Amino acid sequence: MSLTLQFRDATSVRKEIAIRGESIAIFSKRIGVNYSLMTEYLNNKKHPPTAKKIAKGLDKEIKDIFFI
Repeated sequence: MSLTLQFRDATSVRKEIAIRGESIAIFSKRIGVNYSLMTEYLNNKKHPPTAKKIAKGLDKEIKDIFFI
């Protein structure tokens, strides 16, 4: 069984990345997520199976930034 997650607020995630002084491209490279996929996740076109990497990259818990 696969769990599908959706960002609670993709705009807040974008802002958090920017506040850290990173672009989406730099952030996605740092956490090991393909840039194209990361933008699709942020646009809610795909649901990220890499939620743990994204949350860890922002020093957050998965439940803080995704609906479960």
